[in-house]
Amino acid sequence: MRSAGEGMAPCILLHGFAQTPVSWDAVAQRLQAAGHRTYAPDLYECKGDLKLPSVEEVLEGTEAGEGVEGVEGDANAKNVSGAVRDPLTSLDAACDRVAGIVRLVAQVDAAPVLVGYSMGGRIAAETVVHYPNLPLAGLVLESAGLGPADEAARAALAERNGAWAQRLRDEGVAAFMDWWETLPLFASQRALPAEARAAIRAERTFRDAEPLTRSLEAWGAHHQAAEAVTLGVLADLANRGVPVLYVAGVLDEKYSAVAARVRAAGLPTALVPDAGHNAHLEASSNFAGIVEGVLAEDVLDGDALARNVASKSRKIGYGA
Repeated sequence: MRSAGEGMAPCILLHGFAQTPVSWDAVAQRLQAAGHRTYAPDLYECKGDLKLPSVEEVLEGTEAGEGVEGVEGDANAKNVSGAVRDPLTSLDAACDRVAGIVRLVAQVDAAPVLVGYSMGGRIAAETVVHYPNLPLAGLVLESAGLGPADEAARAALAERNGAWAQRLRDEGVAAFMDWWETLPLFASQRALPAEARAAIRAERTFRDAEPLTRSLEAWGAHHQAAEAVTLGVLADLANRGVPVLYVAGVLDEKYSAVAARVRAAGLPTALVPDAGHNAHLEASSNFAGIVEGVLAEDVLDGDALARNVASKSRKIGYGA
């Protein structure tokens, strides 16, 4: 028997670098209370995180999920069963796994809204670049890079990510995170309650250095399609009636600028008040309301999406 979410679009939540599915708990609880099923896979692990039949069972021996509902017509489909077993092999492998999860949720539940934060947002964006015909009910990208502007930017990102990975190998997780937390991107998190900051720190230091290092090397922005290509794919998705929304915190200058470019490309955006890079942590109720706007059945175009987001968003601080 289905839960209270019967007949409502489910939501797949992809976490950021050095996070776990627990980072989505506050948003997931609000979405579940509204009747939506939520699925939060661990991007660093392959098995058991969805409590569904394994992706391998559904896809084993198939051509991109042949026989899996919603895959028909995906010209970019390919066999993903091997990549699913080690998503840290490459960004392509991570995207293959996410595509498999989307198809699986669509088969056993309903077409989902895919939500990705930061690193998870990059993976979500690249997944729809690889698989533009996935059975999606919507796409929400939070504080996500959409790819390098040009080859010079790609080279710079590769150098930066390589330096970060080497620092992590050399210094270990705790020392690396001491430095990571000082990045301007996370300045707004210093105003969070001590309990919240302690939870963030515990999550960031939960994993060993090896998977974190591999994710910097394999999933970095330097492996993404160019931003112009990504924006084109997102526009095509929206033109086919799949709601697409880019979300950033007002206090996050870097990704507010990305949001401005998304808006200039004709796609809806939402800026969350009093929040920085991790809007779903710093303003969880506000962010959940935004996602509910995308989940709403009557949202089919950019103008309607913008109106729905505006009506559902509330200015609420952390933990409200």
